[in-house]
This record gives sequence, structure tokens and C-alpha cells, in this order.
Amino acid sequence: MRVFARLSLALVLLAVLLSGCTGATPTPASVPPTQAPAVKPAEPTAAPATVDTLRFTWFTDGPDQPAIEAVIKDFEVQNPDIKVELSIVPYAELNQLLTTQAEAGKAPDLARVSEPYRFFNYTLDLKPYLKDATFPQAFLDDAMAITSGPKGEVYGIPHDFTLNGPFINVSLVTKAGLELPKGDKVTWQEWVDLAKKVKQATGVPYAVAVDRSGHRLDGFIQAMGGGYFTPDGKDVRINSPETKKAIDYFVNLNKDGTMPLEVWAGGGQGYADAKQLFVNQQLVFYVSGNWQMAFFNSTIGDKFEWKAVSNGFEQQYGSMPGGKFVIAFKNTKTPEKVARLMEYLGSKKAMADYVSKALFLPTRKDLVKEGLQYPMRSDDMGVFVKDIANLPKSAYVDNYNFTFGPVANEVRDRVTQAIVDQMTVDQALEAAQTKAKELIKQ
Repeated sequence: MRVFARLSLALVLLAVLLSGCTGATPTPASVPPTQAPAVKPAEPTAAPATVDTLRFTWFTDGPDQPAIEAVIKDFEVQNPDIKVELSIVPYAELNQLLTTQAEAGKAPDLARVSEPYRFFNYTLDLKPYLKDATFPQAFLDDAMAITSGPKGEVYGIPHDFTLNGPFINVSLVTKAGLELPKGDKVTWQEWVDLAKKVKQATGVPYAVAVDRSGHRLDGFIQAMGGGYFTPDGKDVRINSPETKKAIDYFVNLNKDGTMPLEVWAGGGQGYADAKQLFVNQQLVFYVSGNWQMAFFNSTIGDKFEWKAVSNGFEQQYGSMPGGKFVIAFKNTKTPEKVARLMEYLGSKKAMADYVSKALFLPTRKDLVKEGLQYPMRSDDMGVFVKDIANLPKSAYVDNYNFTFGPVANEVRDRVTQAIVDQMTVDQALEAAQTKAKELIKQ
């Protein structure tokens, strides 16, 4: 029996050895515990052969610096061969600084400006370097024209928009037992009439206020079919019947107590606003612009209900655009990379990210048409976005004229003289017309 047992064990061992030699697949019971497969070490990402630094001069006029820094960071991640050096300068020094640098051949690669035409002797035509030939067509035509040359040159893009527009104290309207006007074409007269009724019912000091600004005033004039410049932009029409009608109306609103005299005739020089009157509920209806949104949101809080409403309509909608542009300079050593950054800044996603964080308005046609979400007061910002489509061409003609700034200031100051009875409206407009013609010649 012992011999038989030993013989049986030997036979079993021999069978096991033979099965190992034949390469037979082991049964599941004999499979060793599962082990993670060996991972091949990842090859390090190859650094770009050449990393070029693009110098980008920027001035800030709101919560835009962190917004543009975020966009640039995303761009650099996607374009490791480019480093963007953002240089922040005061707006008061911007034009002189860029002109001096450009004349010396030391301009930055790109810059944010408000008057791109000042630098057309030094700007780079990006058109040959754009990957997408249709890129310039993505932007509002009248805004894009300001960064374009007579032969279709592309010197830059309109990067963000601002827009004149009114705000109304809804709580006061409700307290007066009234409602906001309905419809898409509410006239300035309807807004003013409503504000007067609310003032009378609630006892607040003022019904309407408009910033002391030739820009804001022109928006009011535009609705009446007037303006500062002729349609070709080569002459002025400050004393035209349409402009005179608007100024007569505006001056009377100041004289009859509808508007606070302290804003337009308070004795100060230059720009003045009425935002504190609105915040303090001393004012029903306030014409300013979307740049007030962050201030109102933080200072008013839940003290009362307010909202942005559409600009008034008379012969046409009355508003004025504003905005900033990004241009490229021809002394750059890497035009292809400058064009790449410009296309990124003007892309749909980058622009939506930037303007929503900075509380500006888009310049791309698709974003204006579709709208976008803002992190705060999105419905109110949407009113301004919608109003972009209502801008009359004459508003672009005025705002983008080379001499708009000094001409607007001249009209503003002469209108103030009419408000305080230093001259008649006719005399004020004739004086402004004469001065504006001189400015154009200069």
C-alpha cells in the first residue's frame, strides 16, 4: 500500500511537470493575483523651440484688469510659445506715451486705446497674418471700421463697448401707484412725463438727471434726429433744426426744476454726474450708462428696487456708444504671434469671458444677437446689450469723429451758458458751431 501511494504521488508530480512544459493555460484557480500593468513613463512635454514675449500696454477703467489677466492666462496655456507681458499705465498718460514710443520704434506689440486713429502711422496691418480671413466680419461694422484702413487693412479690433442708458427707481414708481411704460419704443417724453408724476406723488426733489457730458447730451439729441456732425463726418450741424429742438427741450427741463441745476449749472467745470442723487433716492430717472452698474449694485444693495431701461425713441433711438480698442504696432518682431493673440482676444469665448467679468458690452455680432450671462444684474446688462442693435448710424458718426471730444465739450459748455441765461439757445449753438468748425480745421 505504501509503495502504491508513493507511486501515485510520483505520477501526479510528473503530470504537473509535463503540463508546465507543454505551455497549457493554467486554470483560473492557478492564476496569480491581478497586478497593474507596468506604466510607461510619460515623456516630458517638449518646450517650445522659441518663446516670444509680446508687450501689451493696457489702461484700466473699471473691473477690467483681473478680467483681461484671466483671458491672457488662458491664452498662454494654449500657446506655450508666447508670453504676454501686460503693462498697466494711467489713461491720462497713454496717448503721449504710445506716440513717443512709436516714433522711436519702441512701441509695444499691442495696446488698448480709446482713439485708435491717433496711431495709424504706426499700426500693423494684421490682415496678411490672420488665420481666419473672415475674422474682421465678426464685429459690429461701424465699430470695426474705426480700426480698419481705406484698403481693408486690419489694425486691430473693437474689444469692448459701453453705452449710454437710463436707470429708474422702480420702488418710487410703485409708491406713486404707477407702472413702467410697455413696448419697445418708449419715447423720452414718456419717460420724462412718468418721472414728473412720480416726483409729484412721492415728493422727491428731482424727476430726471443727465450727466454733464457732451457725450450723454448727444445721445439725447440723437433721438430727435440731431447730432454734432454731418453724415459724412466732415462738417458740423450743431445749429441744425433737429439739434436745436433737442437742446431747447433739454434747457427747459433744467430751468423748470425737472432736472437738478447742480449737475449742469453747479459752477463746476468739466464732467459731473448725478449718481449720488440716484443712490440717495432724490431722483426718479437717471441717464448715464452701463459703467454705473457695479457702483449701484454695491451701494444700493436692497435699499430699493431699481433697473436699467431702454433708451428713449423719438425719430430714432437716442443713445451713444463708447468703448475701447486693441491695436497692433508695426515695430513688432513677431507679427504672426501678435495676430494669434488678437484673434484670441476677439474670439467668442474670450470676449464673453472678458466682458461679463468686467461688466462691459460685447462688440461681436453673435454675442450682441444672442446675449450673454453676467455674474451680477444680468437682466439689466442685457438691456444695454439689446440697445446696441438700436444704435443709429449717426451715433457712430459722431462718437468716432476725430474731433468729437473737444466738440462735445464745447457744446456742453455753451448749453450750460444757455441754462444759466448767459446766452440764448440760438446764441449758444451758433457759438458752438463756429468753434467746432475751427476745431475741425485744426
